[in-house]
Amino acid sequence: MPTSGAWIVSPVRDEDALRRALSDLRLARPVGPATIHDTYLKLGQIIGQWMSVQQQLEVSTVAGSLLSTAGSLNSASVILGGIETGIHKDLEIAVASRIAQYLALEPGVQSLVEAQELISSFRQQALRIAHVCMVARADLAEDGPQRRGRPALEWYDDFTALLLDLADHAGVEPTFYKDRTSGQRTGWLVEAAQALEWEEMRSPSAEACGKRLERSRRRLQDRHRQKFRVR
Repeated sequence: MPTSGAWIVSPVRDEDALRRALSDLRLARPVGPATIHDTYLKLGQIIGQWMSVQQQLEVSTVAGSLLSTAGSLNSASVILGGIETGIHKDLEIAVASRIAQYLALEPGVQSLVEAQELISSFRQQALRIAHVCMVARADLAEDGPQRRGRPALEWYDDFTALLLDLADHAGVEPTFYKDRTSGQRTGWLVEAAQALEWEEMRSPSAEACGKRLERSRRRLQDRHRQKFRVR
């Protein structure tokens, strides 16, 4: 449903797991407990951002279902209106009349007149619920994924920035390049991303991880240049 505020969660793995992951990244300088703790907290914030995006995507699905339900109810109401006075298409009259005839045969329905009354009542309720569906969808649209804001994968920018900060703190060159033979993205930055992309936000593949890093680095560099231009 619509999200607000900032999310922060505790990663599935603990700080010891983070320390072991960092120790495998060939750091030039050791990372102390304070840095590990700070990195762990930032990972929690980033995973929270990821969860917020997933929640927004779910809102989009709900909004689509509300719109579809409203459309179906409106369509049914138009068809069922064929039994009422007024101008109607031949198809609407034929379908509504046949429904009334068979509804009159249902147990508890005493006559064709009662069946027509039941259809008219249902039609009015369908129109009412269709209207409510549209109102509910409009309310979601104001606070849901359609609102202006950061694109869905920009939470990865914060993750990339965290990796770059780690590299600077540990005296490591955050290399990132594309292998000419295999075409795969590789380097320290890719290794660090795959090591710290914990289960909650893991890229679907190594190639996807590389593409995320490439795009995030480009956005971060653009922001850095714009920052200095403003100054």
